[in-house]
Amino acid sequence: MSENKTGKYLKYAIGEIVLVVIGILMALQINNWNEARKEARTIANVLIEIKEDLIEDKAELNLRLKQRTAHFKAQKRIYDALEKRAVFNEEIRLDLGNVLLAETMFSSSKGYELLKELNLGALTDKSLRILLTQYYERDIPHVHQENIDDKFEFENFWLPYVRKHFKDWTFGEYGDPVDYAQILNDQSLLTAIKINSQNLEATLQAYSIALKTATKLIKEIDLKINIE
Repeated sequence: MSENKTGKYLKYAIGEIVLVVIGILMALQINNWNEARKEARTIANVLIEIKEDLIEDKAELNLRLKQRTAHFKAQKRIYDALEKRAVFNEEIRLDLGNVLLAETMFSSSKGYELLKELNLGALTDKSLRILLTQYYERDIPHVHQENIDDKFEFENFWLPYVRKHFKDWTFGEYGDPVDYAQILNDQSLLTAIKINSQNLEATLQAYSIALKTATKLIKEIDLKINIE
């Protein structure tokens, strides 16, 4: 009788322990699931913020690309005019206000910085993670470096030249030289425009690459958010 009672008690005790273990494991599983859901929601919210930043960047990149393309065309016309010793006219006057300029592209990376704080590795989509890193760590820094190079030429060559050789000049509008004949005979100006045009091509390429990546990222983020 005593042995039967002991056996029953042991079975009961083991059953209780098993139930407790199962309960603990289920609680842990539910907790892990809840944490995973919280993390997924957090990542989704951060991706939405990144998308908003990218939409702003895309508008800015399109604007700067349009502006700098116009400047590039103006520089080509001025270079051709000076090389051919063209007579001063209104087109040349307007183009002289649009050569060797510098424009700064303003970008926002608040969402990306927040994602880095949370841990970039928390974003499990590898292709999206690589694309984000490419845009914020390579494409945008490249754009900013090109802006710095353009600004250096503008401040160190063109502005001093304008102050010395122009009686009136307005950024992005027009330029009235003191002596157009002197400008026609200035080989250093022709060389500066030629070199700057090459640099401007690099700026346009940097804008185009960043714009392409931003556009792709917006689509990828939309896909990721919709799936989740």
